[in-house]
Amino acid sequence: MTDALLYRPAAPPEPERRWGEWRQALRLPVTLRNIYRIVREDFQAGVLDEYLWSFWGFHHEPGDLHHRARPWQKVDLKAIEPGNVRGIARWEMALMLNMAMEDEEPIPDYTRQSGEGFRFLLPALGRFMGKNEEQSRYGAGHGVAWCEGAWCAEERRHSNTLARIIERLMGMPPRRDNPNQPMVVTADDAAAVRHLISRQTTEWNASSSYVVMAAHAEGPLHLVLRNLERDEVKHLCIMSAADTYLFGPRPWRRFVALVKKGLENFTNQKKSRSGGEVFGTNPVTAVEGIASHLLTEYFLRRWLRTIPLLTLTAVFETESAAPRLLAAELPPERQAEIDATLSAERARRVGLERWAPRARQRALDQRQTQDARHQQRHERIRNNWYAAGR
Repeated sequence: MTDALLYRPAAPPEPERRWGEWRQALRLPVTLRNIYRIVREDFQAGVLDEYLWSFWGFHHEPGDLHHRARPWQKVDLKAIEPGNVRGIARWEMALMLNMAMEDEEPIPDYTRQSGEGFRFLLPALGRFMGKNEEQSRYGAGHGVAWCEGAWCAEERRHSNTLARIIERLMGMPPRRDNPNQPMVVTADDAAAVRHLISRQTTEWNASSSYVVMAAHAEGPLHLVLRNLERDEVKHLCIMSAADTYLFGPRPWRRFVALVKKGLENFTNQKKSRSGGEVFGTNPVTAVEGIASHLLTEYFLRRWLRTIPLLTLTAVFETESAAPRLLAAELPPERQAEIDATLSAERARRVGLERWAPRARQRALDQRQTQDARHQQRHERIRNNWYAAGR
């Protein structure tokens, strides 16, 4: 198909752009109310509890297929039409969709990043998201399916869905020559910690962006955007719970780290994404995006405060029953080194060695006395998990 028949993000003439921004500004109170309603609904404590249970279920109830990928609400993509976009210029909605598509495209690379990056820092998270270096090498050499983690299975459906939405809205399919080049991630501790912050930032940005898009959509477009957004909320929930387990409660330090990484990502996207030169130039959309980010962080942080260490330990440390992935064989001395590192890292996690000293001491004391309030919350979460599973 020639370039003339493919969609590429482009802004209309300046007067048309400014008039669209003015109309969007007039509708801003309605949009902010829509954003609040979406975030409040999709960040309920019970919903986030179920996402964390699904992570646990992937490892301990592998026969239950809904742990392999979050079920989507059925939507007829052919029913999407330009009139489903409300309160924002159609070209800007398409621009945001196209940037999201380019971000979502290289899932095989992302899944290898996380499988290798988290192999020692938090193996349960690495298995949930992808494959380590030896598993990836074996899979490539033996034709094994590359997408065997739940995160991967959920994310792989995004880019094609976004491409179909763009085609319905703009009347032509988007280009798929993706300029996105993911970085290489290693398993050493410093790189793994950076990757955990990076992935949290990516999930936070994605979920907040889809919230904004859904607030400007109706009908089948709204429904499919909510499917995408809820996948990202699930992943943000799991990543943030893992951060809390590894480093303890650190709401403001975590927030600052996410904002710094988010600003870095924003700068890179303006330089490297299709249509990046006009991304972020609409002040009204910027206000909507900031509101969405702050609301998602507020509701997520409120939920994280309620998760006891008992639950986090059960979720991230209990021996996994998920099928073991085949991997390229290693020399015995290398395998012994890997086993020793895994054992040492588990001891660090269980001993809460990465926590701030005061928080660590409180948590260790609480673990000894098994504080009744935290025990009750843990039991309530666990009972809700089993009730949801039935």
